[in-house]
Amino acid sequence: MATRHPKARTVALLGRSGVGKTTLLEATLVAAGNLVRPGRVEEGTTVCGTDPEERRHQSSLSIAMAPVWIGEDKLTLLDTPGLIDFYGEVERALDVADVAVLVVNAVDTVQNDTMVLWRLAREAGVPVVVFVNALDAERANFETTLSALEHLVGPSLAPVELPIGIGPEFTGVVDLLTNEALHYGEGRATRGPVPDGLADLEQRVRASLLEAIVVGDDRLTEQYLEGDEPNLDELETTLGHLMSEGRIVPVVLGSAMRGIGVDRLTTLLDEIAESRPIPAVADGEPVSLARDPEDDVVLRAFKVIVDPYVGRIVVFEVVSGTLRGDVVLTNTRTQTDERIHGMGYLVGSKITPTDVAVTGDVVAVAKLNHVLVGDVLARRGRNLQPVPAATHTPAMSVAIIGAASDDEKIATALHRLTEEDTALRVRHDPISRHLVIDVMGEMHLQVTLERLRRRFNLELTTAPPPVPLYETILAAATVEGRLKKQTGGHGQYAVVNVTVEPLDPMTTFEFVDAVVGGAVPRQYIGAVRNGIERAMAHGGPNGQPVVGLRATLFDGKSHSVDSSEAAFETAGSLALRAALEQAGCALLERIMAVEATVPAEYLGDVLTDLSSRRGRVIGTDQSADGEVVIVAHVPEVELVRYGLDLRRLTGGRGRVRIEAHHLTEAPKTVSVK
Repeated sequence: MATRHPKARTVALLGRSGVGKTTLLEATLVAAGNLVRPGRVEEGTTVCGTDPEERRHQSSLSIAMAPVWIGEDKLTLLDTPGLIDFYGEVERALDVADVAVLVVNAVDTVQNDTMVLWRLAREAGVPVVVFVNALDAERANFETTLSALEHLVGPSLAPVELPIGIGPEFTGVVDLLTNEALHYGEGRATRGPVPDGLADLEQRVRASLLEAIVVGDDRLTEQYLEGDEPNLDELETTLGHLMSEGRIVPVVLGSAMRGIGVDRLTTLLDEIAESRPIPAVADGEPVSLARDPEDDVVLRAFKVIVDPYVGRIVVFEVVSGTLRGDVVLTNTRTQTDERIHGMGYLVGSKITPTDVAVTGDVVAVAKLNHVLVGDVLARRGRNLQPVPAATHTPAMSVAIIGAASDDEKIATALHRLTEEDTALRVRHDPISRHLVIDVMGEMHLQVTLERLRRRFNLELTTAPPPVPLYETILAAATVEGRLKKQTGGHGQYAVVNVTVEPLDPMTTFEFVDAVVGGAVPRQYIGAVRNGIERAMAHGGPNGQPVVGLRATLFDGKSHSVDSSEAAFETAGSLALRAALEQAGCALLERIMAVEATVPAEYLGDVLTDLSSRRGRVIGTDQSADGEVVIVAHVPEVELVRYGLDLRRLTGGRGRVRIEAHHLTEAPKTVSVK
């Protein structure tokens, strides 16, 4: 069960780039007394803006955090990136957040990015509070912003504040829960009566808010119908429950730049935000882990930082229990013991030591070299695993090219970066023999290259990775593979007779041993198979890997002295080459199953684009939330940058899953490529 006032909770700040999340975090630290004055993003002086790449791009690129204390309670604020390339970081923050604050700018109102972030929060099951920022801006428009939010959120949207003035005249807010006004001057709030000009509006909006809240509690409903208005504590308790259930999305207002409404946002979060149970897998079954400070200690790693001075830092969420001093816990993934010591709170890039971390807390621990993001640490014998994270199709892939002498250094550096950045994937391309990285966009790629340059002194270039093609035999062929060499001393002798037949190119290679009478000694049968498989990997007449065939070894010859495994392996490869030359080959391309989910208004554009890529639409289906799911088969060579192109077509709101489906003969234009 969620507790009314848990001691520690985590708050994820969400919002498109430029809405003022980092400025809001700074203002919150000032309001709570943690800072004397806020830093500025433009000057690179914010608490959470210490990363050199973030300062260069003046934008958050990964999760940054800072704690805020309200009395004895603690809120850990997670500042998340607003650029779509780094939404993997947003998902990691939502994975541990008890509540999310969706920051919306009163000038730009709701944009496509805002819609994507709202969807991510809802899919993660995280309660949301909307903070309308920049109401003091020259072109701020509260009514337009509220209307756009109502269209996005629906009837569950519930303003709990009204603005006093707008634009440069914005001086405070009316708190509908307390039925009073908060006027701001010189960074301080002064409480007073609701201004006369807002009294009628405030009463109407407040009545609607109270009705929306009391329906969440039968006792309050009955009390309210009898004319007895609930007190503030009752309203906030019920509001918190309704918010946790997704039945109310509160809207609060302010200006992060001037500190207006920020203190009220912080105290409201402390008063209404409940601890969210954590989904996990226990003994193979899905469970929800209650936030119980009296239970055994369970930690979950959600961020890794490779600091050039401190070393490797792992950031944990305390799922349950109370962490004190040195303790040894077991990594449930590796079954190895890890000593937790020297923990602290992260404040931007600095660690403030602490001896105690309670349920819901976030702590950083150094010198844990084998703990990865997602790992669960618990007492030995407790079989707990995290819910598997959703995999995302990368927006683009590029081959990394550097000096040959740096190959090992490049591989090590990329491995280090993938520990920090779970959206970055690295693989070896057998065709180009280069390392290939999968990234979520061009900015993600640019930042990755910048980090490789700054941290590891690697100057690298990129190139499009080759799209794999394949070859297969056109008809059955019976051939002989013969090796006979005499170079002095022992020679090399092996003869194999093989029938090679075509199979479905998506099936695995089949090898049939049909030898009778010991024509090929048993110890050499495996060598023949190895030789055929090696020749398949080396490629057919077009130099592409060979797939989709069955090889039947039915006869052969050996020599008591000159035969060997190496000789029969070579004979096997010669037999395959002879079969391919005799029967001929077809060049194949891989066809991918593409599942694109897009808003209905972009359906026509997306279908047209798929058609231009030689795609064949299999079907479309309307999803429950009004989006359209398109299933199509598209050649892989046409999908090199499809993630980026779909994002462009749909304003960032489209998403796609791509997986291999089948192989088919490639048109001549592809073979030329």
